[in-house]
Amino acid sequence: MRLTDSIRNLPDMMEATYDIVAQVPEGRVTTYGEVAKALGDIVASRFVGVAMSMNQDIVRVPCRRVVQSDGSIGGYTGGGPRKKIRLLRQEGVSVSNGKVLDFDKVLFRDFESDHPLVELRNRQRRLKKHLSRKNLKGHISRVAGIDVAYEGDHGFAAMVVLDYDTGSELEQVVIEAEAAFPYIPTYLAFREIPVIDPLMKYLGEDFVVMYDGNGILHPEGFGIASQLGVVFDVPTMGVAKKLLCGEISSVFGKTREIRMNGKVVGHALAVRQGVKPVYVSTGHGCSPSQAKDIASRLLKHRIPEPTRRAHIVAEEARRGKSNK
Repeated sequence: MRLTDSIRNLPDMMEATYDIVAQVPEGRVTTYGEVAKALGDIVASRFVGVAMSMNQDIVRVPCRRVVQSDGSIGGYTGGGPRKKIRLLRQEGVSVSNGKVLDFDKVLFRDFESDHPLVELRNRQRRLKKHLSRKNLKGHISRVAGIDVAYEGDHGFAAMVVLDYDTGSELEQVVIEAEAAFPYIPTYLAFREIPVIDPLMKYLGEDFVVMYDGNGILHPEGFGIASQLGVVFDVPTMGVAKKLLCGEISSVFGKTREIRMNGKVVGHALAVRQGVKPVYVSTGHGCSPSQAKDIASRLLKHRIPEPTRRAHIVAEEARRGKSNK
């Protein structure tokens, strides 16, 4: 199987969620977290809430039977909490002071599911076996920054290519595409990589991709910049504005190491003292020290120039679309 196939044939997460909720019988309730676990990962709890708010078939998919983890009723786009309480009471569920009574007795969690997120996590783990942190050999002539902005599920993917030696801009490319996969933490690559796929044909040789996201500086050790690099077998590095994991060196300075399990997995870079750092890590096909050096060389503002400019271009494209 080609590695690019790993971003194809993705599950329909909305339908999977609705199929799970449809199993909750009358007189019982479940929680957003239990539905997420039936999908394969508790991190999908917020997505389950979004799916419930978009439900158009309240007969087949009884979203009124999905409550919060402590038994609190939560919201209901079908008429608000009061209507949700009324409907649950009509089905035999006791509610008092906005909470389900005898919660443990009426909680339903015996779902039948193929756990689609488990399969996607397994895809990531198989891809991770191809990850390389070795030094990129040869001369780097160009750095391509990539970022995606969204208007709903409509993505605007921008690539800005800079000359590595001079920092001058060589090219801008913007493409639009619908994101078929929703936003679920740690599964972002399945949402964004299919959107940016058409951009990859514009890359030539002697380049590094700088992505607005994490590389190996990630709870799974395999963030979106790593997955992108492995899928297309291109050298990548991640630049993130938030630190998800790891410990930053206490040594004072503009460049500080970030370690996990005693190993250097990234660097916190600040353009000058007093400015919030960004967190740079290897994606694929380059070493942590190379990723640091490349980002440092192109750091004029808080965000390195390739991803800073790609973000600006993507946002301008999004605003142009939304203002039409």
